[in-house]
Amino acid sequence: MKKKSIKYQSITELLLVLAIIVLANLILSNYFFRIDLTKEKRFKLSKSSIALAEKVNQTMFVKVYLEGEFPSGFKRLRQSTKEMLDEFRVYSNNNIQYEFIDPFKDADEKKSNDIIQELGSKGLQPTNVQIKRDDEFSQKIIVPGAIFFYNGREFAVNLLKSQFGAAPEETINSSIELMEYEFANVLRKATEKSVKKIGFIHGHGELDKWDIAEAKRELEQYYTIEDVDLSIQVPEKLKEYAGIIIARPALPVNDFDKFKIDQYIMNGGKVLWLVETQLAEMDSLYSRNMYVTPGYPHGLEEMLFSYGARVNQNIVQDLQCNGIPVLSGMSNGTPQQKILPWMFYPVISPSTDHPIVKNIDPVWHQFTASIDTTGNKNVKKTVLLQSSEYSRAVNAPVRVDLTIARLNPEPALFRGKGNHITAVLLEGAFNSTYRYRYDASKQPTLAFKDHVDNNKMIVVADGDVIRNQYKKSTGEVFPLGYDRYTNQQFGNARFILNCMDYMCDDSGIIEVRAKEITLRLLDKGKIKKEKLMWQVINMALPITIILLFGLINRMIRKRKYS
Repeated sequence: MKKKSIKYQSITELLLVLAIIVLANLILSNYFFRIDLTKEKRFKLSKSSIALAEKVNQTMFVKVYLEGEFPSGFKRLRQSTKEMLDEFRVYSNNNIQYEFIDPFKDADEKKSNDIIQELGSKGLQPTNVQIKRDDEFSQKIIVPGAIFFYNGREFAVNLLKSQFGAAPEETINSSIELMEYEFANVLRKATEKSVKKIGFIHGHGELDKWDIAEAKRELEQYYTIEDVDLSIQVPEKLKEYAGIIIARPALPVNDFDKFKIDQYIMNGGKVLWLVETQLAEMDSLYSRNMYVTPGYPHGLEEMLFSYGARVNQNIVQDLQCNGIPVLSGMSNGTPQQKILPWMFYPVISPSTDHPIVKNIDPVWHQFTASIDTTGNKNVKKTVLLQSSEYSRAVNAPVRVDLTIARLNPEPALFRGKGNHITAVLLEGAFNSTYRYRYDASKQPTLAFKDHVDNNKMIVVADGDVIRNQYKKSTGEVFPLGYDRYTNQQFGNARFILNCMDYMCDDSGIIEVRAKEITLRLLDKGKIKKEKLMWQVINMALPITIILLFGLINRMIRKRKYS
C-alpha cells in the first residue's frame, strides 16, 4: 500500500511539473526577451540596431556567400553571421530572411571568374584562403560578403574587414566586432525616410568637384549633399544643414563668412574642418625637383584656437608612409619608374578605440600639419589620428625635395619626436569667436549667440584626407583613399563617413562600432609543452570520476540494503 501511494505521489509530482512548464510557456509566449550570458554581450543588439530592425515592414532577403569548405576562422565568421542575422530576424518580426550559398559550387574557372567580376561590381571583395586537406594545402578564392535585397534595392556588405598588419585571428575578430554595425547601417540606408543635409562650403578656393566627387558619393548613401557658397548665404540659411564640411580653403575667408560659420556652430551646427597651413603639391615637383612651401592665407587660425585646436605651421614627416613613383632610368627608350617611400605621405593607423576610428584601415595623409590642443577646459579633446613614433614635424617654410625619396633616412633622427596629432575631436561648450567683438548696432537683424552649451566638431590638419585622385586626361575618378600609383586602398572614405555619422546621425549606430569581443586564444607555447599532460587529464580524469562514483554508490547501496 505504501509503495502504491509513493508511485501515485511521483506521478502527481511529474504531472504537476509538466503543467507548470506548459503554463509558463503559455504565459511567456506573449512576452519576448533574450538573455545574453557572455561577458561582452556579443549576442545582444544595441537599442539603435533593434529600432532599425523594427522598421523593416516587408520582407528583406539576404544572400550570404559563406557556404562551402573554409578554414576554421571563416567557419567562425559564418557562425557569427548566422547568429547576428537570427537576432535581427527576431526583432524584425521575421521580415528578415536569409540563406547561405556557395556561388562557386559546380563552377568551372571561366564561370568562377565571371562570378567574381559580377560580385565585385556590386561591391563585394574576393579573398584568397588556404585550405588544408590531409597533409596538403590548396588555395581557394571566396567572396566573404552578403547582399541585402529590400524594396527593389540591393545593399552589399563585405563581412571580412582586412586590417593593415593584423594577424588572421585578429582580422576575423575585428570583422565580427563590426558585423552588427555593418548590418545596422544597411537597415539604416534601406528604411530611412527623412534624409539630413550635409553642405560642402565653397567660395574660398576649397577643393573642386572632381577632388571631392568620391567623398560626396560615399556620403550620399546616407545624406543629401549640397554645395554651399557662403558669399551668397545669410547666416540663418546654414541652419538647414546637419553638418558642413570645409575642405582645404586656399584663399582668405572674409570676416562675415567666419561670422556665419561661428553662428552656425553656436546654434548647434557640426563642422568637419580639413584645414592645411602649408601649400605643398606633388604637381610642383614635375617641373622642378625642389621647392619651398608658402603658407595658406585662409585666416582660420584664430577661430580654431578659440574652439580648442591649433593647426601648426609645419609638415609632418613619417617613416610609416606611402610611396611615390620616381624615374629610375630608361629601357628601350621607355622611361622606367619605381615606387619609393615618401615621408611626406604619412600612413596613420588609428591607435584608439573611439567609434570613429576603431577597426578602420590606415588613413593616408599628404603633406599634413600637426595639431596642438589648447587649454580650453570646457572642451573635451579626443585624439583620432596621430603619426607613428618614427615621425617628426618640420617647421615652415618646408623644403620639399624629390631627392629625399632616394635617401635612406636614419631612424634615430625620428625616434622620440613622433606621435603628432593630425585629427582631433572637440566636444563640449564653445564660446563664440565674436563674443566680445560683435556690435549689434551694425547688424540689428541678426540673432547673435555668444556660446553653445554642448556641440562637437572635428579638426583634421590635411585637406587631402578627403581628396580622391582622378585622371584629368580621361576624367576617370578613383575611389577615395585609393592610390593609383601603389594600388593601395586606405581607410579615408570610412574615416570621413564615420566623422559625419558621429556628429550628425541621431540613430546612434556609430556607437555600435565601440563593441568589443575579446579574442581568447590558447597559448601555443604552453600547448606544445604541456600537450601530453592535458591529453592524459582529458581522457583519464572523466573515466576515473565515473569509476569513483560507481564505487561509492555501490558501497552506499550495500550499506543501506544489506
